Amino acid sequence: MSDIVGLGTLAMDVLIQVDRLPGPDGFAVVTGRSYLPGGSGTNVIAQAARLGAAAAYIGKVGDDQLGGQIIDSLQAEGVDTAGMRVLPGGTSLSTTVVVDAAGDRFILLDLGDAFGSLTPGEVDLHTISTAKVFYTDLVPRDAALAGLAAATTSGVPVVFGLEVGMGTMAGLGVSREDVLAAAAKATVFLPCREGLTDLCGSDDVETGLAFLAAHCPGLSIVTLGGDGAIAVSGSGERITVSGYPVTPVDTTGAGDAFAGAFLYFHFIDGRDSADSIRLANAVAAASCTQLGARSGPDLIGLTSFLATATKE
Repeated sequence: MSDIVGLGTLAMDVLIQVDRLPGPDGFAVVTGRSYLPGGSGTNVIAQAARLGAAAAYIGKVGDDQLGGQIIDSLQAEGVDTAGMRVLPGGTSLSTTVVVDAAGDRFILLDLGDAFGSLTPGEVDLHTISTAKVFYTDLVPRDAALAGLAAATTSGVPVVFGLEVGMGTMAGLGVSREDVLAAAAKATVFLPCREGLTDLCGSDDVETGLAFLAAHCPGLSIVTLGGDGAIAVSGSGERITVSGYPVTPVDTTGAGDAFAGAFLYFHFIDGRDSADSIRLANAVAAASCTQLGARSGPDLIGLTSFLATATKE
């Protein structure tokens, strides 16, 4: 039995380092290029596994080279891939991440045709219903909703990570109503800042927190980069936790590292919300000091980071 089961995005990242991010019609010099496993959903589960969770992932790839690399990368992290499906002749999802020397970035998404073809009938509902916690980013929509229903029916806690803005979610076939309905059922809701802004109509953090308290009965957590994170419950109770300032090399996947660490420390290690957020902040900060979307530390690396880190 797996402690944590994830269902959602999975990809290979093409990481391109540039001297600066160009504006419209601008120009930049490529200073490095590498191919790294990515995809927000798999990043979250890989981080949880790296910290010690027994984890499994459900998704679909093509039978191309990238698909094999995606599955291999999960297995290398100790993630159970029995729930992975392969589309014959299919093209796997990939992203191109362009990052400058300050760690700022933009991401280009190539969906391929395999990822979105995962059907509810291909989802291992038994694995979800016997887990300690289920994580999803709500894509592919129908498969994710089937997993969400299996978890809630079985009393399995659900963590829903809204990892992109609503424009991208709409392009993936997920509506605002879908997102709000899933957030209302989630034990923990982790919206990215862009997604929260789209949902509440404002980039003001206070407005966003009030919106979350009104729409999400469970715990919602908003990450604030180096400033830490704020959690709010449906009753309006708040938890504010400081961050760990670092000099960033690459911020890609920091939010995923946070989510994976919170999953592990709260649901598997049994820590309270505040301490889990504190440790998740540390894991996210440490991940920003390395290249790649899966650069968060294991427990030994986290202990080393905490021994020298200072809080904001």
